[in-house]
Amino acid sequence: MRRNELLNYYLSSFLILSLSYASIHAEKDLLPQSTSSETFLTDEDFLRPLYDDETFLTEKDFKNGEKLGEDHVAAGSILWKQVYKKGDIRGKAAWKLDSKNSESLRRNGVITGTRKWPNGRIPYVISNQYNDRERAVLARSFQAYHDKTCVRFVPRTAVDNDYLYIGKIDGCYSDVGRAGGRQELSLDNGCLQYDTAIHELMHSVGFYHEHERWDRDEHITILWHNIDREAYDQFGKVDLAESSYYGQLYDYYSIMHYDSLAFSKNGFETMVAKAPEMTAVIGAAIDFSPIDILKMNLMYQCSDVKLPATIVASTVPPAVVPAPAPGITVVEDDCRDRTNLCWRWIDRCKSFFFEQIMKEFCALSCGYCTPKTLQTAKASPPNYSNTMLTKSSTSYLQHG
Repeated sequence: MRRNELLNYYLSSFLILSLSYASIHAEKDLLPQSTSSETFLTDEDFLRPLYDDETFLTEKDFKNGEKLGEDHVAAGSILWKQVYKKGDIRGKAAWKLDSKNSESLRRNGVITGTRKWPNGRIPYVISNQYNDRERAVLARSFQAYHDKTCVRFVPRTAVDNDYLYIGKIDGCYSDVGRAGGRQELSLDNGCLQYDTAIHELMHSVGFYHEHERWDRDEHITILWHNIDREAYDQFGKVDLAESSYYGQLYDYYSIMHYDSLAFSKNGFETMVAKAPEMTAVIGAAIDFSPIDILKMNLMYQCSDVKLPATIVASTVPPAVVPAPAPGITVVEDDCRDRTNLCWRWIDRCKSFFFEQIMKEFCALSCGYCTPKTLQTAKASPPNYSNTMLTKSSTSYLQHG
């Protein structure tokens, strides 16, 4: 009897094990037979958060920046073609307009000391996500500031609480001036071109867009009916009480100017210049304008900076030569314009207040030359590359 009980026990156990085994294999057969390796986490996924995401540019990066070709210089209008209508100013400087009639204002260039970087020194770190070409673009952009201003982008040290973190965050954007603490400047995929980089860096230096100046309506017309409603805040005006243009005229050539189709909802122009020939100029800059450089140097009181002779506006309209002003001639043999900005102040040639300075700097454009010297000047076009208006002269033309 006991022998039969033991036999039944073993048979039952064997049957249970057999059924369990069959059940397990049946479930396996229901699972996908092949799974892509991309589905699974790798060692790299677990180690990536442990990597140091902050690094600096090296001497090699700056050397590579010198070798960049023109295909790495211009990105076109990527700043105002981003998916979201947030524009390229974010952080503490960003604000929201619900309609074009809002009274919210911005500044053009910050004047409060708390928004400027002490002594023009801007500590930075960059993400290690950038490849060699992208690092070279950043290096070339930094070097442009180092060559033309006293602003210096320097590797962050342990004592630098306020600093830029430059990384691939979300499109192309920056805060304006020194915001405090870790300050994001995003140069994502598609943003790593020289013109875009220096534009965003100029925001971080302390400048808003040129088309947001308080006096912009004297120089451009905003076509609100063509602007995407979500982008109305990109066409605000500045707060004159908190800003300064540092004595400079409106700058169509500024690297900080949007183009005529910025944030268009229908493909038509969103802003046009009062001077029709300037509509094609705005937003076309691929480098600093002379006024961009001058304003940065005035903001940071760069007394020892020598402006490069080769930095001039990329496109200068042909000079309009009015009739000679009565009783005013230039008798020197070398009669020429001594600045590339005469076309901007052509209406001041006959002004009593500006007569002497226009005679000195814009003799050819204003028609102050005698017939003999005028013929010589036309035969030899003026060389703008070696002449810039001084701070005092430009301020005088601006304010009278």
